Amino acid sequence: MRSSWQDTYPRAEFGTTLTVPSLAVPGQAFTVTAALGNGSSRPWSSAALALRAPAGWTVQAITATTAGQLAPGAGLTAGWQVTPPAGAPASTPWALTAEGTAIAPGGPVRYEDAGFVTTPPSAPTRDSYLSDLTWIHAVNGWGPVERDTSNGRNAGGDGTPIAFGGTTYAKGLGVHAFSDVAFHLGGAGNRFTALVGIDDFSARQSSVGATRATVYGDDRVLFTSPVLTAAGGPAPVDVDVRGVRVLRLEVADAHARTSFDHTSWAPARVTVLPRP
Repeated sequence: MRSSWQDTYPRAEFGTTLTVPSLAVPGQAFTVTAALGNGSSRPWSSAALALRAPAGWTVQAITATTAGQLAPGAGLTAGWQVTPPAGAPASTPWALTAEGTAIAPGGPVRYEDAGFVTTPPSAPTRDSYLSDLTWIHAVNGWGPVERDTSNGRNAGGDGTPIAFGGTTYAKGLGVHAFSDVAFHLGGAGNRFTALVGIDDFSARQSSVGATRATVYGDDRVLFTSPVLTAAGGPAPVDVDVRGVRVLRLEVADAHARTSFDHTSWAPARVTVLPRP
């Protein structure tokens, strides 16, 4: 099983393949599908698919899960509606397992495929700085992602105030290439705004830092910066995030070396749509 924010997977030609979304919001139903493929040269009988979920989760089949016979090269595809409990803890991966069984000419066959979904933090209910939200995941090329300071050195909490060209910002995220930070918006967002650039922390040490920033909404590119350097200053970001479930901020190296690639998102902020 492969994972993707777009929730797309190939159908199995032989054995069992499970298709799951990346996120499972507590208390909200989502759809899971599985396929059992007969890749042999002889027919199977009594084919069936079943889904196992964590304790306390509800699973309801929404399509047929059995077939009397599967011809060579044919497959059985089944779907379920799965609902995690409302109190499921956030930022936790959960395993789902699909089991496919059938009777082959040589005897019973059984195939399993497992996938993982993550219960994300709650979506924001009011305009918020990203540094005040819990992220889904955070990858950083030098030390941890910092909240409201520059990336600093390799330890947590050692950054300086976020700054571009001597102008400081009280809010934001300090990162270093390669960096990938994801937040759950749950479709509640309206716009995401920020300034992104090489932080003065790097500029004071060297002029060679160069990065490129990309903003993704559910793996769709919403913004790509020019090459960011200390001399060029930060790039403004202002993108529409209506309907976006997962907002992802990526910073990649742009000069074939990651030295002095300290980059800051300031003051990274998401506004939310008015609640009906």
